[in-house]
Amino acid sequence: MSGSTKTHEATPALGVASFLSSPWLPACLGLLAFFSVLASIDVAQDVAWSANGPGLTFDEGLNVEGGVYVVESVLRSGLSAAHPATMSDIFNGKSYHPDYPPLGRLPLGLANAVLFRTIGADGHELYVITYARVASAVLFGLLVTLVSAFTRDRAGPVAGLGAGLAIWLTPRVFAHAHLASVETMMNLTYAACVLFTVYWLADRKTLRARDGILPGLFLGLALLTKIQAVFLPPVLAIWILYYWRKEGILPLLTLAGTSFVVFLLGWPWLWSDPLHRFFEYFAQTTDRVTLYCYYFGRRYADRDVPWHYPFVMFMLTTPLPALALGCWGATQEKSRKHLRSSRSRERQFKLTRKENQLLLGAFALPLVVFALPKVPVYDGERLFLVVWPIFAVWTGIGAKHAIDWARNKWNDQITTLFVAIAILVPLWTMSVLQPCQLSFYNTIIGGLRGASMAGLEPTYWGDSLTPKFLQRISDDIPEGARVGVAPVLHPLYLEGLRKDSWLRHRPDLTLVAYDDKEPNPPQYVLVIRRHADPWTSLTKKAPGTVTVGEVERQSVQLAELVKLPDPKPGPLVPDPLPAEPVPASPVPVTPQAAPIPDAPIPAILAPAQ
Repeated sequence: MSGSTKTHEATPALGVASFLSSPWLPACLGLLAFFSVLASIDVAQDVAWSANGPGLTFDEGLNVEGGVYVVESVLRSGLSAAHPATMSDIFNGKSYHPDYPPLGRLPLGLANAVLFRTIGADGHELYVITYARVASAVLFGLLVTLVSAFTRDRAGPVAGLGAGLAIWLTPRVFAHAHLASVETMMNLTYAACVLFTVYWLADRKTLRARDGILPGLFLGLALLTKIQAVFLPPVLAIWILYYWRKEGILPLLTLAGTSFVVFLLGWPWLWSDPLHRFFEYFAQTTDRVTLYCYYFGRRYADRDVPWHYPFVMFMLTTPLPALALGCWGATQEKSRKHLRSSRSRERQFKLTRKENQLLLGAFALPLVVFALPKVPVYDGERLFLVVWPIFAVWTGIGAKHAIDWARNKWNDQITTLFVAIAILVPLWTMSVLQPCQLSFYNTIIGGLRGASMAGLEPTYWGDSLTPKFLQRISDDIPEGARVGVAPVLHPLYLEGLRKDSWLRHRPDLTLVAYDDKEPNPPQYVLVIRRHADPWTSLTKKAPGTVTVGEVERQSVQLAELVKLPDPKPGPLVPDPLPAEPVPASPVPVTPQAAPIPDAPIPAILAPAQ
């Protein structure tokens, strides 16, 4: 009887073990992650196969135009695109803007080109933001697969599953995967460079010059994506020289040379004047318009943000179970003595110190750099988003150790309960915030509501102007009305809202940047509750102002449509009021109109002939 019971109980356990041991598990996890993003990316009710997603963010149109310009130009050129002169002409055209290297935007253009030609696009001239967002969903699936597969290889199947779930269920990383931006591509190439270098080099006792070629290839791809890749060369150089000393010099030179060649060949804009344009690209990252950051109730210029900002934001925007498990997993190293005395299969429990230190460098350097004085930082986690895929590896390892510890202390049923809670809590939070997961804060600060009360930014990128919200308020806006938008952080944003958001279904509306100083301001105003760029007249509202509709999550307002009082003889707003803090803030905020960048902007693309 007892033996029969054990056999019965072992059956599901064997099934779980078989599932976890499958080499296809990381790919299946990535595929599920892809479909979970694809399910809600529609920005303007463009497609029937995806639900409403986040609203159009401030620079999605610019990113998509950049990718579409390159892809469509190559397609129009046909076979002649293989000639260097043709590529140079494309990348020196008036519509090309070299603010980013091309690789980050290229998938957006490719996804649009494929779907535009196969599905079509009624009412769109050249591109559809929803189509471009599909590229980010694909890249996110690849990222989940990569992180899961690497962790599985180094620390076992349970850790691999935990790492894949960790990056999938990090709300802000998940939210970025819904947007036509370069962030998810940067996450993928950054993680690929670090994780592949560990896989390729960490087990080698000696290095040859050619061992630097493949890591250099991945570094070159990261450099072709976004400026955050500059964190990688110093980390790789220190790691290689520390562990291989003089023997690492030639492989390091090979790595550097390969990455430079990939970067140069992959960006034809550099070809006409490589040295000058190389320095021009890196210089423009520091010579730019000032943006503002709202942090614990105060408004800072991006270069004046307190040093602890990146560390606090990382701690408060990582789900608490993942944060705890990741910190545990990061401390689980195999000593060299243990490594020599252990069987090879025991390697599946911990990273070696050599492996862990490269991960630590790639994780810590972005946070440290953005904590330095006068280094610009803004938009929450966005500039150091690359650290989360690295941290997910440690989260997976920590999950493995936590499960082993729980099974030794309790029975399998209680262990399963804790695992379910660790997965379901972030899932529930993500569903509550849907599709505004960029507003996620963890339970350390009390979620979004606690963060807002503490004076942290509830929303920063325009995603809270969701298509569902815009459709809901549409019936309340009269035909032919002028509608103000606040804030407007990019000159092309209004044009994007008009033709790429749900408001394209209301071509009769005239969208303008809100300015309460103009003599005849619009009566309706779309307000994005970005506290870094407030208007006093919209935070301390004039008598008679009506909230027509709003987007609210966890009792925190993220966006609203307000109707200002009917114009009467005399000023719209009484005598100027003294500066007031944003209501959710304990510290006064100096009101100021949203800054408008004065950087050169690529021309609106013309349809292909």
